[in-house]
Amino acid sequence: MTIIFYLWICLDALVWTIDPFVYLPFSGAETEALAEVNTGKKAAYKNHYKGTLYFQKEDYRKALQHFQKAYSSSPDNFYFATSYAMSLTHSGKSERGLKILQKVRGKMDELGEDYQQQLALFNFFEGMANAQSDRFYKAVKSIKKSIEVQEQMGNDRMLSLYYNALGYCTVLNQGKGAHIKADVRPHYHVHRRDMLRALAYFEKALTLNGANAAAWHNYGLICDSLDVTPSISFDSSGVFSDLFTASVPSLTELPQSILSAFNFQDYQEVLLMLDNSGSMVQESVQCQDTTRFSIMKETALELVMQIPDSIQVGIGTIGGDCPDPPRLWHQVGELSERDMRYAIEFLVPDGTTPLLTMMEQSPELFSNKNKTKKTIFLVSDGANVCTAGGLDICEWVEQLTRKNITIHILTFLNASFSNTEAFAEYTCLADKTNGDILYLDDLNCNVKYHPTTLVQAYQPRIPELQRMDCWGRSVENLWGIFPEK
Repeated sequence: MTIIFYLWICLDALVWTIDPFVYLPFSGAETEALAEVNTGKKAAYKNHYKGTLYFQKEDYRKALQHFQKAYSSSPDNFYFATSYAMSLTHSGKSERGLKILQKVRGKMDELGEDYQQQLALFNFFEGMANAQSDRFYKAVKSIKKSIEVQEQMGNDRMLSLYYNALGYCTVLNQGKGAHIKADVRPHYHVHRRDMLRALAYFEKALTLNGANAAAWHNYGLICDSLDVTPSISFDSSGVFSDLFTASVPSLTELPQSILSAFNFQDYQEVLLMLDNSGSMVQESVQCQDTTRFSIMKETALELVMQIPDSIQVGIGTIGGDCPDPPRLWHQVGELSERDMRYAIEFLVPDGTTPLLTMMEQSPELFSNKNKTKKTIFLVSDGANVCTAGGLDICEWVEQLTRKNITIHILTFLNASFSNTEAFAEYTCLADKTNGDILYLDDLNCNVKYHPTTLVQAYQPRIPELQRMDCWGRSVENLWGIFPEK
């Protein structure tokens, strides 16, 4: 043990001497994390998933542990690296977090297909890292860059998050020296012009995504503070109910809204991969008083009717035992709409969830046209149960990146620690193919996006604002922010 420890110290010193930015000394939670680093791509995604849940709960110590494990397993993964960097900034290690971000920037491939999206995310994360260190003037510049890049690609949900963060940083971008006045605790001054500028950003965030709860909070607070009438109406559509509720707020609206939720119109070929395992009929969607299987069939039938004739549709099923053939297995364009609906209507539940076995074979149901945009719409309620020769599902999916196939996922499982196995698989399938994940919260009867990155965890809300007369009662445009720290 003494020899091993000595060799470790020597290696530590050697690597630190060669490149101090590649290797940063670990301490505390990070050392604990290194002791349990798992191997394999799926193991890395399991750690990243757990880290995301802890980050959302603001348990940054545990988030840092899991993000460190994921990063150590796959340091070149953009999302693992940025998550690790942001967990460092929230654990009182902002400078180290910013160094990791700069390392990420140096590894970004300007010729890669994901470069523009990564550039937008990098600028956003850099901005929020600076905000965490109270360098709001730098944060504003970085977030504006992220908006500029993202607007070239679209994605209203992302832009809404950026604009809310920009409004937040605009309000907080005040002098560092807290003002002290008798009988009033230390505070920063905010001028009306900054609040009006932020108000416009929050309004923009809401026009992009009316379900952005943090933007609603900030928008309402500024309107109340300035005593101005909101130009956007507050309604009862549930926008305050959850930070991650997006454009499909109700389960009862799912069949009608799923087409727009995943933008299937952007593809020329769509493959439905439906989980017909026994659990789909054994488990109920409580708020609908029906089975998961019934909801899945209703959604699939509605989707088939909504998809334009110009898009070719195929279908496969995931059920039975591992070596069993699937109940349905039809190439895109093989069945007419009538026959497709008939096949879905009379589909029956069967066995387990051989997810990887069926997903491995699924590309054969597409055409051989390399330039055709293709997507798999996976509906499932469980994790893979078949070994498939010991293949790691998160390593297999990397093959699809060369086949122009995107995977979108709808699951009946809640995003919780008890479903880590399944969500690790869903996350890597969506992450590697630029897809989205929706999950059903059947207790509240709504549908939520599960973020594959930490960007949706950033829903900053401006603190208390109060009218001040520190510069005399003749100054009418002065408010105060009372910092929490």
